Amino acid sequence: MSIVVENLSHIYMKGSPFERKALDNVSLVINQGEFVGIIGHTGSGKSTLVQHFNGILKPTSGRVIVDGIDTSNKGLKELRKKVGIVFQYPEQQLFEETVYKDIAFGLKQLNQKEDEIDKKIRKVIKIVGLNEDVLEKSPFELSGGQKRRVAIAGILVMEPSILVLDEPAAGLDPKGRNEIFGFLQKLYNQTKITIIIVSHNMEEVAKIVNRVIVINKGKIAMDGSPREIFSNVSELENIGLSAPQITYLMKKLKKKIPDLRDDIFTVEEAKKEILRYLKGGAHD
Repeated sequence: MSIVVENLSHIYMKGSPFERKALDNVSLVINQGEFVGIIGHTGSGKSTLVQHFNGILKPTSGRVIVDGIDTSNKGLKELRKKVGIVFQYPEQQLFEETVYKDIAFGLKQLNQKEDEIDKKIRKVIKIVGLNEDVLEKSPFELSGGQKRRVAIAGILVMEPSILVLDEPAAGLDPKGRNEIFGFLQKLYNQTKITIIIVSHNMEEVAKIVNRVIVINKGKIAMDGSPREIFSNVSELENIGLSAPQITYLMKKLKKKIPDLRDDIFTVEEAKKEILRYLKGGAHD
């Protein structure tokens, strides 16, 4: 199940004095099973792009085809079962008196049987890393990170083939951010569904995705593996972005220790590289 974007442009308030081109002739393909990070400044067009993936927004020109469905045509009800989008602060949309009822809401709209709903809810609550005892609690009793996972569970229970998350860690403390990104990595490893994360945080994206797409001023500026993207520090800086902080540290260390690799973008990788160097005879 792939997403094919062909020459997509999107203009907000076209024909008005406030007209703004958010996307400018974007073309890309996201294949089934990819874990993609879309990064860029606020206003770069990254959120506009992903809202085309299930037809929330329609192209001003160009087209978006998801699993053979053209998002400008009919078939959006079927498409939205396949593509689940989790917007920023999804916990603000929690409204039921219990976690169970909140997660069940979408399934009940599809008139699924109670025993089938129950089975799916108990399966998905484990997937998001929560215990079943939260199901009878009010969602408003939970921590920020737990609320976020309940909101994601409400999307996952619909069994989408593609999961899109717009700034999934926005507003969370460091513990909550680590929980969310750890859960997403585990989810991908277990299910291999296509996951697309929109973020401006390089460290978070670098740790878990296998492809990075950089959007700048409504265009694709860079597209490649995390190593390819974050090794190209000068190009990122020309866009006004930066590599993960650990990349800068390793580049500074390399000036002192030429044998060190500096194409590194996670703390875990840096630790392994420094230990490798030390074990290799740094004191000879």
